[in-house]
Amino acid sequence: MCKRIFLLLLALSSLKAQSPNTTLTQRGGNHNAIFLNPAKLSSLSKDNQIHATFADFSLLLDDKSYDFLKELRNISSSENKNQEISQLLNENIGNILSVSANNFSSIYQNREQFSWSLGIANTLDAYFIPHSGFGSKGAMESAMEKYRIILGTVALQHENFHYGLNLKSIKKTQKNYNYSINDMLNNNSLKDYFNNEYAKSETTTALDAGILYEGFQHSLNPTLSLSVLDIGNDLTQTVGKVPTTTNIGGSLEPYQQATLNIDYLDIFKNQANSTFEDSLRIHLSHAFFNEQLKLNTGLLYNALLYGIEYDYSLFSISLHSYKLKDYIGNKERKYELSLALKW
Repeated sequence: MCKRIFLLLLALSSLKAQSPNTTLTQRGGNHNAIFLNPAKLSSLSKDNQIHATFADFSLLLDDKSYDFLKELRNISSSENKNQEISQLLNENIGNILSVSANNFSSIYQNREQFSWSLGIANTLDAYFIPHSGFGSKGAMESAMEKYRIILGTVALQHENFHYGLNLKSIKKTQKNYNYSINDMLNNNSLKDYFNNEYAKSETTTALDAGILYEGFQHSLNPTLSLSVLDIGNDLTQTVGKVPTTTNIGGSLEPYQQATLNIDYLDIFKNQANSTFEDSLRIHLSHAFFNEQLKLNTGLLYNALLYGIEYDYSLFSISLHSYKLKDYIGNKERKYELSLALKW
């Protein structure tokens, strides 16, 4: 236990940023695919209509973290905070508790040779590590990263090639704070643990570029893609650097209404502590009932991903489960609920 906590303290003191490109596309398939390759916008179906996603919100938790945050929320409005906080901390000493959330709202239009999109994305990753309440680390350590991204995408198709560019304005906020018992007593709601007090922020602009080729004459309709992400991103170590990464991918259609995507991220290993299993993503999706229902499975961080999506009229709901790595490399199975309103 002591070794585990020591490694976690070391990791939190020198946080390595996770790119929002990775966070927003963990589910796989075409979900937010332009964050991994802007050329994929042009490869989607073309109907010349303007489409809008007013909200595409995802919440990601594991069992332990859900129970902890639910109790923390109840305690924040309790009349017996002191005793209940002490009990909650004692029950979770040394546990790594986390929550992630993201949303992406956008409008886009796909024409025969030219496509465009405008959107805004927000991501949150937060970690909490309870202690006994005594000593230099206080009652509970916390680490939080937030991104706000304003994104403009243009994509062109020329014969069998698709080309795409993302121009991004990025604001990143990072917070590392040790809560004392008094801090926790003064917090009156759960959202007080996610505010920007004591946080540091930086802004930057960056460019993504991608290409996709789909001209193979084969019944499986194969495609190949290449992208370079976060060109010119100059965020400093103060909030966590985000390196430029090069990514490759491909897709097949093994049978009707089924798509297999294989992506390998960061082929030149610019991301800190990147391994083969961190970089490889496999995603298989099968659609039913005119694509209203999709069943998804695949491989993420060398563990099984599975889920279901359902579209009805303007609404979309999905449930997925997959494993993710925390800041010290442990894999935990997470459960993701996503809701979207589309037009």
